[in-house]
Amino acid sequence: MKPLQAVGLGLVLIALGPVEAEPGTFDPLPDPLGWFLVLVGLHGVGPSLDERRLPLLRLLGGLAFVVSVALVVPTVARWLETDPSLGWAADVPRFAFFALVCHELSQAALRARATGGASSFSIAALTLLFVLAAPPLAFGAGWDGVGTAGEVAAQAVQIALVVLCFVFAGRRWAGAPEVDAPEAPAA
Repeated sequence: MKPLQAVGLGLVLIALGPVEAEPGTFDPLPDPLGWFLVLVGLHGVGPSLDERRLPLLRLLGGLAFVVSVALVVPTVARWLETDPSLGWAADVPRFAFFALVCHELSQAALRARATGGASSFSIAALTLLFVLAAPPLAFGAGWDGVGTAGEVAAQAVQIALVVLCFVFAGRRWAGAPEVDAPEAPAA
């Protein structure tokens, strides 16, 4: 499996929530499994990224993994639902991780002169920054429209990230292994 395919598959598992919308219901496909796949994919794509950012990426990914493990416990999930700002705080590591991954992938694509990948991941990174900023503006400033737009953007960018991961999974700048050319038959 190519590294970005593992990240994309992990994103699919993270996006799949419990069938019931009630907080604290058991999720048959828990987020920790999705985060494990994302972190495995990060390990594979790591050599393509800026090595100075890798420790921060690993920290944010590990923190998001720990939060996802905690949220498997129904009482913790119910407690976070008591205050919307707690839910936002629990989502910060996830969205910050994906914003930084998107930024790093856009830079890797830019170094490889792959403008399609660079612009796609740059747009995703900017959208994720908006997703991170929307809840404080909605809760703190009372801008309800920004909160709603942030929720819609969060769902849209997660779907877009899955698509981007699978579309660009085969690129060398995204950590895909180099394919050996088949040997010519001897005459």
